[in-house]
Amino acid sequence: MIRRLAALAAVAALVGCGSDRSTIERGGRIVGPNLTIYSSVPRPGEGVGRDIVDAEKLAIAQAEGRAGDFGINFVSIGEGPVGRDAPRRVAAAAAEQVIRDPQAIAVIGTLRSDTAMTTVPLLNAAGVLQVSLGAGYIGFDQRFHVNEPERWFPSGHPTFARMVGNDLDSASALADAAGRRVAIETEAGAAAESIEFAAGEAANQPGHRLVRDPARADGIIYAGTDMESAVGVAEALAKENPRARIVFPDELTRDGIAERLPRAVRRRSRFVTSAPPPDRTFEDAFEAEYGRRPDPYAVLGYEAMQRVLDAIEAAGPRARLRRVTIARYLALPAPPMEFSTLN
Repeated sequence: MIRRLAALAAVAALVGCGSDRSTIERGGRIVGPNLTIYSSVPRPGEGVGRDIVDAEKLAIAQAEGRAGDFGINFVSIGEGPVGRDAPRRVAAAAAEQVIRDPQAIAVIGTLRSDTAMTTVPLLNAAGVLQVSLGAGYIGFDQRFHVNEPERWFPSGHPTFARMVGNDLDSASALADAAGRRVAIETEAGAAAESIEFAAGEAANQPGHRLVRDPARADGIIYAGTDMESAVGVAEALAKENPRARIVFPDELTRDGIAERLPRAVRRRSRFVTSAPPPDRTFEDAFEAEYGRRPDPYAVLGYEAMQRVLDAIEAAGPRARLRRVTIARYLALPAPPMEFSTLN
């Protein structure tokens, strides 16, 4: 409840300032011939963040910078450092930049659950479409803690969509990678609790058995998102149970934990990923444009941008109304939400 009240207070402060107030209070009617789509990822100038941003720009270029009746502007913003939860002020500042922009129609990115817990209610109150490429927190979709999911959507209307599944969707891949006897090591925090709950549900299904003692497990699932903590715990677990696999969730896989692990720990680890199978057409087009092969996660940004452009086109002249573009996006067929495992 405290988080929700803080989010609503922040929205009130934002919509009460400057010339943007009337735009937001009218429900997000955009004036002019152009719409702005934002990209919000960690460190957009390097690594996977750069490739996601460039993939989104590629989709706009292939559409010749237009969707339906509108020219498309593109703005990339950062949502905090890689491998650790960003301070809430960083996520709030990113959302504030979008909310203050009277041309903003959508935000693509929001890779982390912790970041999304700040941005989802802010962007929802402002009526801006938010398309997540990785925030798996269960409570955005269904009751996990009290007053969920409604606490995240103060406007009373959905504005949040996913390109990948939530933690429940990834849980079977986590448990299958762990083996028959599954232990779970968990960080503090709501994002980690979501992964822990989902993994526990999967570990209690036929073919698996949840055990409390990591020393007795065939595989140990790390339920968390902080890189430093994950590396330290993995090293300790490898000493405690030299035979067990150590399984990491999608968020840590995307942030590059495989490269941070000691070689001996890396060999016995498994990494769950939401990155789709290779798309040769996209990869060739990306390389032709940027001179390098894309990160496996980059195609999610590309496909998300295509979907947002499709929603704008489907809305026709009424795309300038944010609520109409949101409705058109939510009416699109759901994207595949499958998870796989890397060795």
